[in-house]
Amino acid sequence: MSSPGAGPSTASGAAGSPRLWTAAGRLAVLAAALAVLLSAASLLVAQDYLAAEGARVVIVSFALGAIPFSNLLAQSVAATDLRTVGSGTVSGTALYRVAGFAPLAVGGIMDVAKAAPGVFAAGSAPVVSAVAAGAAVAGHNWSPFLRGAGGRGVSPAMGALAVVHWPGAVLLLAGLAVGRAVRQTALVSFGAMAALPFLALWWGGRDAALAGAAVTAAMLLKRLTANNTVPPAGRRARVTLRRLLCDNDGAP
Repeated sequence: MSSPGAGPSTASGAAGSPRLWTAAGRLAVLAAALAVLLSAASLLVAQDYLAAEGARVVIVSFALGAIPFSNLLAQSVAATDLRTVGSGTVSGTALYRVAGFAPLAVGGIMDVAKAAPGVFAAGSAPVVSAVAAGAAVAGHNWSPFLRGAGGRGVSPAMGALAVVHWPGAVLLLAGLAVGRAVRQTALVSFGAMAALPFLALWWGGRDAALAGAAVTAAMLLKRLTANNTVPPAGRRARVTLRRLLCDNDGAP
C-alpha cells in the first residue's frame, strides 16, 4: 500500500514529463526556424552583395571603355576632332590619317588595355566577366564623353578577350591583318566576329563563348547603327545588310 504522499508526487512527475518534452520540442522548432531564417537572410545579403559588386564592375568597365584615347591623341597632336574626319568614326584608322603611326600605336595599345581591368575585376564570375567585356566595348562604341560617338570596338574587344579567352583576341587580330592584306578589312573582320562565339565555345567552353558573344554583339550592333544614323527610307534592308557585311552604306 502506498504512502499518502506518494500518489501526488508520482502524478506530478508523470504529468510534468510531457510538459517538459513539449517545451523542449517547441524550443527546438523555434531554434530550427531561427536558423533557417538567419541562413536565408545571410544568403540574400550575400546575393545582394555579389549583385552590387557585379554591377559596380560592369559600370567601371563601361566607364573605362568610354575613354576616347584616339580622339584625345588626335586633339592633342593634330588639333583635330575625329568625329569631323571621314565617316566620323573615332578609330585608329582615322587617328593614323590625321596624326601618323606613333599616335596610332599609343592609342591602339591604350584602347586594347582599357578593357582589361573590368574583366580582371570580375574574377571567377563568368557572367559578370562577359558582361564587363561587352560593357567595355559598348563604352568605346558609344562613349558618353563623345555624346554617343565612338569606334567600332575591335581594340577593346581584343583587350577583354586577352583576359578571358586569348585565342578570341588572336582571331580578331587575324581578321584585321588578313582583311587589310586583301583590302577587304570590313568583310573579313565581319567573318571573324561572326565566328568568334562558336570558335570560343569549341576552344574554351561555355564561359569563353559567353564573353565572345557579349563583345561580338556590341561590335555588330555598332555596325548596324553606324554613327547613330538611320538608313534612308526605301533602302533600309539593303543598307542594313551592307552595314553588317561591309561597314558602310554604299553608294546612294
